Amino acid sequence: MVHAQTPIWIVSGDFGRATVNLTDRALVEHAHQQFNMLFMLGGADTKFRSGTLDLALDEGSVLLFNPWVPHLKLANEAGPTMILSLIIETDWIDRVLEAQGLRPGLIFPRPREQVTENVRMQAERLAAAISRDLVENAADREALLLDLIDAVISAYIAPDVERTGTTAMRPIDFRIRKALNYIHEHAFENPRIDDIARMVGLSRSRFFEQFRRCVGASPQHYIDHIRMKAATRSLSTSDEPLVEIADQLGFGAHSNFTRFFAQHMAVSPSEFRRQTHQLDDPPLG
Repeated sequence: MVHAQTPIWIVSGDFGRATVNLTDRALVEHAHQQFNMLFMLGGADTKFRSGTLDLALDEGSVLLFNPWVPHLKLANEAGPTMILSLIIETDWIDRVLEAQGLRPGLIFPRPREQVTENVRMQAERLAAAISRDLVENAADREALLLDLIDAVISAYIAPDVERTGTTAMRPIDFRIRKALNYIHEHAFENPRIDDIARMVGLSRSRFFEQFRRCVGASPQHYIDHIRMKAATRSLSTSDEPLVEIADQLGFGAHSNFTRFFAQHMAVSPSEFRRQTHQLDDPPLG
């Protein structure tokens, strides 16, 4: 498939990241420590997959992935899709809820919902402001983002549902704690899962089971998340050459870094850097 050119606009801050992207590319399976909310703005329908679920993203739907829920995007056959993607930090969402007098600990009950007119309107307002460079300061961006988040919460979170909390304490096996410490120290070396399991004294299958139970993600998704988080931070906040960033993250060849990044973001590292606008955020409220 010849991929469509990829117009992309990105705004990042302490809330996370908002991206407006026109793409027909596939994305590899991945998971975020944050919430991922996806809104179709135009173009061809597209499809995501989470586990065994095929999830269509079309003009009548919105996709809402809780933290650490693995998902991938399939390649488009009918042409590119314009998507607003929000990567929202859990602590930022908690502050929004608390400012509204609501209990923190948001969790979406379903990954796919019917889009409401209010959610559609707020998503289009935020996307238009991002793509037309109208969010020149954090206050303007925050007002538009809060309007969309409020619309999403009102539409898809029943007020009488007991929130279990996405950041609730999970049981941590001492061997998984040891593995996490090792991963954080060696993530940029892309350690082999078998070696980590052996180091903490677990079989590969038992290690996967315990890691997912304690952390909420698979070991490889967790490692990939750390490397991508470091990559996006370096690209949006520094002027370091791409070859140096690739080397720091353990990719060796620049082409390996570019391939890995594009498989997760549907855009090259250089394009991500050119199109990212970093905002300084004032405290909520």
